[in-house]
Amino acid sequence: MTAAVLVTGANGFLGSALCRELAAAGHKVWASCREGCDDADLRGLDLERVACDLTQPDSVGAALCAAADGAERAGLPLWIVHNAAVISYRTADAALQRAVNVEGTRAVVEAARAVRPERFLQISSVAAVGTAGPEGLLDEAAPWNLGDAGVPYCDTKYEAEQLVLGSDLPAVAVNPGSIFGPARQGSNTLRFLRKLRTGELGRLAPPGRLGVVGVEDTARGARLALERGRVGERYLLVESNWTHQALFREAVRVLTGEDTLRPVQVPAAAWRGLVLPAARLVDAMRPLRMATPQALTLLGRHFAFDSGKARRELGWEPRPLEEVLRSAARELGL
Repeated sequence: MTAAVLVTGANGFLGSALCRELAAAGHKVWASCREGCDDADLRGLDLERVACDLTQPDSVGAALCAAADGAERAGLPLWIVHNAAVISYRTADAALQRAVNVEGTRAVVEAARAVRPERFLQISSVAAVGTAGPEGLLDEAAPWNLGDAGVPYCDTKYEAEQLVLGSDLPAVAVNPGSIFGPARQGSNTLRFLRKLRTGELGRLAPPGRLGVVGVEDTARGARLALERGRVGERYLLVESNWTHQALFREAVRVLTGEDTLRPVQVPAAAWRGLVLPAARLVDAMRPLRMATPQALTLLGRHFAFDSGKARRELGWEPRPLEEVLRSAARELGL
């Protein structure tokens, strides 16, 4: 079945990949983003654009009504993908994250109730799932355990997912890991790869683990969940799990063709007792942009996941990280 699909946050790193994936699958895409947003990654796609400011409920309602009217005129069912969110680990962005990630999601849910979509997909995050122990993996049933981390991004993504799955909408959620891939507008993972390649990150690796996935594979998993996912369920989209030590080494090997980096993993006790307090002290005097206390807190934890449910139920088959990194390096000239 093809549908008219409204995608919020359509101009972003994942949002533009979602629009490309949905359009290639034959769906009619309505791309929603703020007025005046940089939509360069959407150029050349056959889609409709609609302005939407998640901090303004009237704007949200108007965007969803426009997509619903377009779906009715085309004789297509209306589906909604709520992807827009503020991804930041800066102390100063906490209020904006609550306004967009939580209250913006609440506005989307309320507006969706009025237009009654046949499917609703929440693009959540593994940050809404939790963190594992040093050796284990989490699945979709894991109880959230990041409430004590003091990271507003995690808090707000968890609350947003609860708002959606706890509503009466025909909703499904996907929880991607750390997304890698070409990002012409820039992304945290792109900045990470560039710093690794140039040696700016040095040889010290955080003690935690990271579940990773390619951006195109994330978009494909999201489409499959939208089309096939069971209402009320969540699906983890993680291709593989890495210690930061192993990830740093692998990324440098792929990007440079040389297996020369031998990262040293910082012991967990030293990370908690020395690195984090130092970051908090510096952040209090001069707010940090990259190695913030929130980011370093998460890097010391184990974001490791079992994506078997998405593979079994959705038929999701992500590419290996090495292939994703090589593709990104070629496209971005790294």
